[in-house]
Amino acid sequence: MNFGHLYSSALDQELGTDDSTRLFTTARRQRAINQAQLQWCDLTECAIRQSTVTCSNAVGEYNLLSTVNVPAGDFIRLAKQGIEYHLISSGSTASTTFQAGDDLPRREIPWLNQYEPGWRGTTSGTPAAYYERMDGGRRLLGLVPPPDIGSSETGKVILPYVAKPSSMTSDTNVPFTFTNTTAVTTTRDDLEVYHQALVHYAAHDLEKLRLNTEASQAQLQVFLGYVQRFLQGLRPHGLQTVRTARNYFQSARQQRRDEDDPRIPLGNLS
Repeated sequence: MNFGHLYSSALDQELGTDDSTRLFTTARRQRAINQAQLQWCDLTECAIRQSTVTCSNAVGEYNLLSTVNVPAGDFIRLAKQGIEYHLISSGSTASTTFQAGDDLPRREIPWLNQYEPGWRGTTSGTPAAYYERMDGGRRLLGLVPPPDIGSSETGKVILPYVAKPSSMTSDTNVPFTFTNTTAVTTTRDDLEVYHQALVHYAAHDLEKLRLNTEASQAQLQVFLGYVQRFLQGLRPHGLQTVRTARNYFQSARQQRRDEDDPRIPLGNLS
């Protein structure tokens, strides 16, 4: 379905009216469909982009909203899959070391303050965790400890993030179209089956204008049903291996950490 069909006849059916000049104006309809597309991308993480953040020696924080790190206006939030840190050495013994997954977990600042109270003063080394913090108009990614990058080395963060779709303006536009930094557009045709979800979210938003809370909530639930359907389709099929979540041979200090946070602890950051 293209944009013109979504905000007109498709929405007419859900709203029960073809009004486009008084309450459900064309501008409001178009805005609601575009907002629905943005909400869908945020909730489903259907569009993850990968950016590269160049790191500097002993520098622990990097602004995610800076156009140096992420294209302008493209960032919604970090993707759940987590970041990677690469340290690349040059010369006759060129090599790359990687930190990711359990070796580079996400930690919140209160957790770091409780379990690694000296983390702010740690000298540079191999990052063992990352965090996010807000600072006014900045959204910062932090590495703990700050990276130790030699003169013949290069450090970088591979940053998967949830990207924003292109706003639809023309009736012929198709949902879930994305434009990269070189102005090349790509449309996710595999998401066509979910186009109707945008109509339900838009109807949820527009029903508020009629103060019809019941109808608004009903449309929202239908939209969320599409979201769950999409997420369930991403789950692995077939038999899965079950493994224990806790190592019963770990130290008492690590066990205390696991009681508060079941993820693998950082260990010594120094």
